[in-house]
Amino acid sequence: MKISNFFHKIALLSLPVAILASCGEPQFKVTGEVEGGADKSLVLEKSDFHGRWIPVDSTKVKSSGKFEIKSDAPASPEIYRLSLDGKFIYFPVDSVENIVIDSPAGKFGSEFEVSGSEQAANMAAFEKELMALDFSDEAKRDEFKKNVYNKYLRESRGSIIGYYVLTKIVDGKPLYDPESTSDAKYYAAVATAFEQFRPTDPHAGMLRNVSLQAMRRRNADQGKKRVVEAEEIKLIDIELPDENGKKVKLSDIAGKGKKTVVVFGMMNEPESPALNIALSELYNNLGGNVEFYHVSFDGDQYAWRDAARNLRWITVIDPAGMTSDALRSYNVGALPTFFVYSADGTLTDRAHSVVDLRKKL
Repeated sequence: MKISNFFHKIALLSLPVAILASCGEPQFKVTGEVEGGADKSLVLEKSDFHGRWIPVDSTKVKSSGKFEIKSDAPASPEIYRLSLDGKFIYFPVDSVENIVIDSPAGKFGSEFEVSGSEQAANMAAFEKELMALDFSDEAKRDEFKKNVYNKYLRESRGSIIGYYVLTKIVDGKPLYDPESTSDAKYYAAVATAFEQFRPTDPHAGMLRNVSLQAMRRRNADQGKKRVVEAEEIKLIDIELPDENGKKVKLSDIAGKGKKTVVVFGMMNEPESPALNIALSELYNNLGGNVEFYHVSFDGDQYAWRDAARNLRWITVIDPAGMTSDALRSYNVGALPTFFVYSADGTLTDRAHSVVDLRKKL
């Protein structure tokens, strides 16, 4: 069973070895023993966001089998691996740690012990369980995924192991398939954990986008598609807390004689300030003839509240994040997305940009 780890449909590229010199930065250390591996070369590699494994350092195994490699600590949690003769042992690095890996050279990558952090031990345990799985048995595979979620992901609080497990490829197929409606819930749960506990982690945005796409496919397959493309639909209500903690219903403002725009977006993404400026200009140009109901899915509610208070329209936050009922009900597959209600409260249109929204208003 061939196992690797990167996003679905992204090819693994071969890169020349590049040894990165340390310049006094905080470091983590990988030590251990490769029994029978005297004088063999061990390469430390780091995963990037495009599915590639980039060599960052290497060492020779001593005659005793012992080895040691040091490297600069990552700015955010990352996945690394040790490579020996085309075989690999994977482990996470959060910051300054001492990871210990022991394995016989002849069975490197299949028989090993990893310690030094709880996450490293959990990842090693997951790898061993995965290697024992009959991937061709669909029932066993589904039960395995459920058990892995309960054991390693449910309480992971946005740890890198959640990202690693979700992007695992086995025999050329994803263990958790983002195109499978039954796997959408796993992506949503892990993406929400990242948004809540590690909103600035660069993995969070990628998981959020994959999660939204997975939920969109799931909603369409379940026949819950409520998006207006050709026919008019009455109000799909939302009730969420504003920046003062007071719950506000969409029906409190929609259908009261003015057009209403429902904005689905984020307040603390790099593109958010520009989006809010564009929305403010549109809001001002419409001269009070339209209401905005702005729904955000930010994990950091304090930062969201600070940003929301600067806006003139109603702003609310959905603490469910990527598992939001509102996203499911409106079949939102990307952020930002806008929905337009007529003055009498009928859902009449949708837009995917402020430019498009301006035209439809």
